[in-house]
Amino acid sequence: MTTEYRLIHFNCARPLGAFNMENEFVRVFMAILPRIFSDADSFEGLHWHTHGIRRPNGDWYGMQHAFPYPDGLAAPNVCTMAGWKSIETLREFSYGGHTHPAGMRRLANQLDRSDGVNFVLWWAPRGERFTMQDGWNKLQSLRQNGPTKDAFSLDHLIAKPVAA
Repeated sequence: MTTEYRLIHFNCARPLGAFNMENEFVRVFMAILPRIFSDADSFEGLHWHTHGIRRPNGDWYGMQHAFPYPDGLAAPNVCTMAGWKSIETLREFSYGGHTHPAGMRRLANQLDRSDGVNFVLWWAPRGERFTMQDGWNKLQSLRQNGPTKDAFSLDHLIAKPVAA
């Protein structure tokens, strides 16, 4: 049996300011999200994607349960995890897609980047499943240990394993 590999990415965006619909990041992000999801669903190089909100206490919520968000609670991490055919297809969608590039450029200066990198990659056998917490753990590994074969970045790519 041959093992095929998929590229998995996990990223977090934590907006500056309060997490409510008066925050420009939140308002714009929530408005473009359905279009990004639609683009993702029809993109051939993307196998699956999932999204969630991680509150400061570590609890996870689906995007549909983002609001109402408790007043006075620090902004959550808005997270995405997806399985890709290749690094090239990830780049094509992220930097050349219809909705994602323009929307993310518009919001880039409204993100809290104080925790360090917010994007991690790894190769996984096709069919292996992950939770959002698994992705969070990979991101923490990259933040603490730098790039490894199990958690790397676009700046420090690891080649796709050879199918065995």
